[in-house]
Amino acid sequence: MKPKCIWMAALLVVVCGAAMAAESSPFSIWPVDALVKVFPNSAPAQTSPTVELRGGANEYLSGQIAVRSSTDLAGLTVRWESLHHRTGGYEIPGDLLRCRFVGFVPIPENTPNTPKETLLFTAPAEAPDPLLEVQSLDVIAGRTQPIWLTVFVPADAPPGPYEGRVAVSAGGVTQRVAVSLVVYPFVLPDARHLWVTNWFSADRIAQYHKVKPWSEEHWGVLERYARNMAEHRQNVVLTPISLIKVARKADGTLSFDYSDFDRWVRLFEKAGACGRIEIGHVASHGKGGWESTEFVLATIRATDVSSGKTVALSPDEGLAPLLRDLERHLAERNWLGKSMIHVGDEPALHNIESWRKASDFVHRAAPRLRRIDAIESRDYYGRLEVWVPKLNYFPGWAEDYRAAQRAGNEVWFYTCLHPTGYYPNRFFDYPLVAVRVLHWINWGQRLDGYLHWGWNAWREDPFQVVGSDRLPPGDCFIVYPGKEGPLDSIRWEMMREGLQDYEEFRLLADKTRRVLERLGGAAAGMDARQRSDEICRRIIPGFCEYEKDPAAFREAKQLLLEELAAIETPPLCVVATVPPAETELIPGPISVEVYGVVEKGANVKVGGQNVAVGADGRFAVRVSPSVKRNTVEIVVEKDSRRKVLRRQFRVRGI
Repeated sequence: MKPKCIWMAALLVVVCGAAMAAESSPFSIWPVDALVKVFPNSAPAQTSPTVELRGGANEYLSGQIAVRSSTDLAGLTVRWESLHHRTGGYEIPGDLLRCRFVGFVPIPENTPNTPKETLLFTAPAEAPDPLLEVQSLDVIAGRTQPIWLTVFVPADAPPGPYEGRVAVSAGGVTQRVAVSLVVYPFVLPDARHLWVTNWFSADRIAQYHKVKPWSEEHWGVLERYARNMAEHRQNVVLTPISLIKVARKADGTLSFDYSDFDRWVRLFEKAGACGRIEIGHVASHGKGGWESTEFVLATIRATDVSSGKTVALSPDEGLAPLLRDLERHLAERNWLGKSMIHVGDEPALHNIESWRKASDFVHRAAPRLRRIDAIESRDYYGRLEVWVPKLNYFPGWAEDYRAAQRAGNEVWFYTCLHPTGYYPNRFFDYPLVAVRVLHWINWGQRLDGYLHWGWNAWREDPFQVVGSDRLPPGDCFIVYPGKEGPLDSIRWEMMREGLQDYEEFRLLADKTRRVLERLGGAAAGMDARQRSDEICRRIIPGFCEYEKDPAAFREAKQLLLEELAAIETPPLCVVATVPPAETELIPGPISVEVYGVVEKGANVKVGGQNVAVGADGRFAVRVSPSVKRNTVEIVVEKDSRRKVLRRQFRVRGI
């Protein structure tokens, strides 16, 4: 579907002037899709001479170029020269354009239990990931160096085609690569509608930045990390309950100092990363770790005012009164509504009874405080308000989790060292598409949030040690420690764009809902989400199947952008099929019903044939797609305006 907007014609124009290396140049340079990982041995590819970017306003967009030389290059530099509207004179400010060299990290072993067709390389190897903060880089002869381009499109940027250039210089020679940007006529909302948490360690931040824990310098570094989270759309902050200082007075009662706890919450609120307060676990696995059959409630350590010594308090003496007072404090600060607390991590069938007792303990002490946990079983009714199963449990237990949602609980999903194999995850040796589609799963499967345990679980030097014999490469962290704050990774950038995709799906559903309201009673009962679901299904039809080809992903993403641009333009129409588009059809024969509602007085053709339209704008017709003709075309015309919609199916061949 391509609306008749003049600026959309720019999609068919290739911007000239991109710099492919001349034979006499000391280096070659070429654009690469940002969904493609560039390795040291990647050869120049025959692609468009232009970096092509597409998106809406108020979005971050990523591009990529690669450089390779037959001789050593000393002091390679890269910079944006401009990015301006082709006809309107608007220029995106330079501080919203970034060029960063992509660094490589050593991968000693591949992710286990994964088919070869999913792995990008065979270890040992080097994988691209960190976005370095250096201003120049020496490039060894015969080694390919990727460069990451980032554009933030301001909310007030006018829609239409933009053009610009990136200059790459070395050895007294400068080459330029053209950049083509199309801004579609919508603004991504600032509001985040998906809950996202990556657990992180404040202690490791202090360690790697060489500051004293909880010093003013530490708080300053934490603020920079919080801003980075917000810029990448993380909106849930793991908050250690240990930030609350407990004292036992002479009469045996307890007092609670929330100074650090409140400062923590306010810091992340100010940064925009605290839509939810996620209070850390109050119970842990017993002896034997995860295999233990019991959960043990936390022993609270308090300062005895009389002696100055630290005393250990049993759960009844310490944890219960702490939870009661914490609930009071959160309500007093107007934070209770956005707070939740972990009971114990990953309860499973062998220890769920012990976990239930721990959950009941928490609920008795703080009945208004929601409980959240990553879970490894199915039955948590009445003891958990936010269920977070691991992704690989959904194919077998999805109906149990749907029932939990119907009962009023939130259901998220999480990934960690599992799942591997056919599932998407964020490992170094998986495609970048596997990171981005995680939040397509959130949309397509109607899951309320996402959790990962390892945002900065750095072991030794994270630029050299990326995992362990137990944890696959890329599981421990997704950012790196820089000089003053966090360094992004290409996986972290793709996660952000996946979260933007989620918001685009939601925005299309919202726009469709408005159109249905304008079309009136004839449109009652139509599903405003169906088209977003169909486009999502093209890339990720289930919990583990996903399209790995970047070109196919880009086609689906462009379709989403085009439909966002066109849904509210005349002639107004909403079309649906039964079964929905992007599902598999099995011949024998095939029957698909096409129905919809259009503006009164509009004409409709389906598959080139005129279709009767009722006085209220409704129409319906049956068609039979085939292997050769797997797309149904619907044309709507009124008052010299024409809109073309296409619905594609996967038809099984005979």
